[in-house]
Amino acid sequence: MASSRNNNPPADLPSRVARRLAPHVRRGDRLAVGLSGGVDSVVLLHLLRELSPRQGFALSAWHIHHGLSAQADQWQIFCERLCATLEVPLQVRRVQVELGQGCGLEAAARQARYAVFADIDAEWLALAHQRDDRIETMLFNLLRGSGPNGAAGMPAWRPVAPGSRLRLIRPLLDESREELARHAARQGLEWIVDDSNADLRHARNYLRLEVLPLLRKRFPGCDETLARAAVHFSETDRLLEQLAAIDAETACKGGRIAVAELARLGEARAGNLLRHVMKQAGLPMPDRARLQEAVRQLCHAAPDRQVAIDLGERVLRRHRGEAWLIGKIPPAPEREWRGETVLPWGDGFVGFAQSQGQGIRLDRLAGQRLVLRRRRGGERIQPDPRRPRRELGKFLQEAGMPPWERETLPLLCCGDEMVWAPGIGIDCAWRCEEGEAGLLPDWQPRNKSRSP
Repeated sequence: MASSRNNNPPADLPSRVARRLAPHVRRGDRLAVGLSGGVDSVVLLHLLRELSPRQGFALSAWHIHHGLSAQADQWQIFCERLCATLEVPLQVRRVQVELGQGCGLEAAARQARYAVFADIDAEWLALAHQRDDRIETMLFNLLRGSGPNGAAGMPAWRPVAPGSRLRLIRPLLDESREELARHAARQGLEWIVDDSNADLRHARNYLRLEVLPLLRKRFPGCDETLARAAVHFSETDRLLEQLAAIDAETACKGGRIAVAELARLGEARAGNLLRHVMKQAGLPMPDRARLQEAVRQLCHAAPDRQVAIDLGERVLRRHRGEAWLIGKIPPAPEREWRGETVLPWGDGFVGFAQSQGQGIRLDRLAGQRLVLRRRRGGERIQPDPRRPRRELGKFLQEAGMPPWERETLPLLCCGDEMVWAPGIGIDCAWRCEEGEAGLLPDWQPRNKSRSP
C-alpha cells in the first residue's frame, strides 16, 4: 500500500472532471465507478464522491476480484474499507479468467471484467483510464495493424455494448498519470500497488516502461503529440461510422444487406459498411485481408455459389442477392415425441397444443412412433390434397427459406412418412377433419436467422 501527504494547495482537477461530466451525466443518473484500488481509480472515486452532491448523480463502486494475484483478497479488503469510509456503496464480483481463447492474460481478464460491467444497473460506468493509458493503447493497437478505431486508443465515452443503456465514461482521459499521482499526494490519499505492473512480459508494461521513456527522451513533449494523434484518429473513426450509417440507409433493407448496393459502394466503402455491421452486432473485427475477402465473395462469387464466411460467433451468408449475418446453430439429434407439450430442438423448441378440427389427427397417432429429425434428402409431403405429393426441398425453395434454415428445420416423421414440416404444413393423410380432435405443432426457434 502506498501513501503520500504534503501541504500543497489542490490542483483544479475536480473542476476539469466536473466539466467533462456535465454534458453527459444528468441529475438523478446512477453512476458506477470501476474501483481497482490503484492510484487512478482511487483518485477518480474521491473526485466523484466530491462531485456527486453538486451534480446530482447517485454514486456506487464496483470491484472485480480476478483472483490472479496472491494479494487479490487484500485489494478487496482495501476497497471495502475505502468505500465504507467514503460512504459509497460497493459491489464486489469474483470472476474466473478463462485463457485459451486466442488472447493473452490481460485481454482475458479484461473480457471477464467487462462481462460483469455489462450487467450493471446504472446509466453510467466511470473508468479511471488516463492519457498515458490512451497513448499506450494506441501504440499497442498500431503495432497490431489496427485501423482508425484501434488507433483512437479509447473514446471518452461510449455504450458498454451495442444497444446497451449503460454507457462508459472516462473523465480522466485528458489527465496524465503524473498529474493524478501529484493530486493523490496533495490529498494524502492511499492506494494499492499491483506488482504485475512491473512485469515486462506484458506488452503494455513493456510499452510503458521501456518504449515510451525512450520516445520521451528523444522527442520531448511526445505525450501531448501522441494524445492529439489519438483524438484525430477518433474523429476519423467517427466520420467513417457516419459514412457507414449513410450507406446502411440505402444498402440495408429489412435488416439485410443488398449485395448489389454493397458492390456499388466500391471495395473501401463496402468494407467500411461490413465493419459497421459487425460492430453493431458486437463481433470482433476481422483483419483487413479477411474483410476484403468477405466483400469479394459477397459481391463477385458466382450466383449459384453458397457463400458462407465464418466470423466466429456468426456466419455471413449470401442468399437471393442479400447478405445475412446469422448465428451458428449446432446440429440437433433425433428426438422422439412421447406426448410432451414442449420438445426442445436445436436452438429452440417445438410446441404441441391440443386442438379441434385442425392439426394432426389424434386417433391416427395412437400406437405410432413420432420423431423430430433433420432433413436427410428425398423427403416428400402433400399438404394440399388438390395437388400431388412433392419433394420437401421444392416447397422450401418456393417458400424462400434460406438453405441454412432448411438444414436445421425440425421435421415430424412417422417412420419414412412426413407428417409435418414448419412453414409447409401437415401432410393431408395425417390432417384431422372438422370436429375431430387434433394436435397442432409449432416451431419456435430462439434465434431466427439474424441479419445486419
